Amino acid sequence: MSRRHLGLDVADGRLRLSDLGSKNGTRVNGVAVLEALLDGGERIDIGTTTLAVERAERVLDVPLSNALGFGRLVGASVAMRRLYPLCEKLAAATVPVVIEGETGTGKEVLAESLHEMGPRSGGPFVVFDCTAVPPNLLESALFGHERGAFTGASEQRRGVFEEAHGGTLLIDEIGDLELDLQAKLLRALERNEVRRIGGKAWIKTDVRVLSATRRNLDEEVAAGRFRDDLFYRLAVARVELPPLRRRTGDVELLARTFWKRLAAANEPISEDFVARLSGYAWPGNVRELSNSVARRVALGDLGDLYTTAPGAAVHSKGAASGDTGAIDPIAAVLGQNLPFPRAREKVMEAFERRYVEDVLRRHGGNVVRAAAASGIARRYFQIISARARQKESGG
Repeated sequence: MSRRHLGLDVADGRLRLSDLGSKNGTRVNGVAVLEALLDGGERIDIGTTTLAVERAERVLDVPLSNALGFGRLVGASVAMRRLYPLCEKLAAATVPVVIEGETGTGKEVLAESLHEMGPRSGGPFVVFDCTAVPPNLLESALFGHERGAFTGASEQRRGVFEEAHGGTLLIDEIGDLELDLQAKLLRALERNEVRRIGGKAWIKTDVRVLSATRRNLDEEVAAGRFRDDLFYRLAVARVELPPLRRRTGDVELLARTFWKRLAAANEPISEDFVARLSGYAWPGNVRELSNSVARRVALGDLGDLYTTAPGAAVHSKGAASGDTGAIDPIAAVLGQNLPFPRAREKVMEAFERRYVEDVLRRHGGNVVRAAAASGIARRYFQIISARARQKESGG
């Protein structure tokens, strides 16, 4: 059988089986399946092993939190409340954790919550995104470099391990890290020390490492693209965040939460808008939902022109002539007759700039508090804040 062959979970009183891309496949009563709902009495064949599915005579009590969230993570669905007791234990611990899930499920938000709810909350929380750094600069970003170590190294620089000393380091998209750097990362984790490029001394570090990935690391290990020794070192504990389509009831809760954070005080959310949100599958998960609510807050009914959700009303009549009562930036964009992607980009740029200015003003310029109030990860808030400043300066 494959290292990670199939997944099983209970859905509405039935056992849901999902083949996880196994090489030899999964069979239920002799029939090859990718996904199936089982009632009991079935036979599951994986490789040379046969599993019998039976209903238990009594239901075991599974810990289920009554909380509506964990730290910055919001969710009241059964799928999420099952995770909260585990998250509480992991926050109090110092072991490495791998956070898995589709793009947009909130992996970085969970990592930041584990840091803020744990004993290292007073230390730094540093994010290293393996996909955001050019390949030739990855090692320098991880471990730092000395002045003159290579062309362009005009000054000494600390790596993220040194920056996160005494706190938490999140290595985002760990599955995208090149093999040669995986070996160096493993050494840094095992010995708790790093050496800058061009340096001779080993520097001791005290860092809790969390990792996040959208990839299936078991498959990456099996394919030889990820070192098994590094995998076992990182995956002391694992948390898999469910996609939004499996979080029954959370779309409405999240939409109202985002609206409360983003909209003006006492401005109600449209129930018709909430109903339409609840009927969509959200392939982009929580991030896509957050963006949709942000568009609605910024653009009102005109935001339907920029939503990807099916069934959204399109209020185009009169838009080009400017008689919609829209705010000036939107009217200006619509008057430019731009292609849809470019028009959407320009409207969102204007919204991001105004939103960042407003939330920073309300929190006295404190980025940490502003990011927390925004309900987004601190790193993402800093990215859009920097982008907004660049646009304002004409960059």
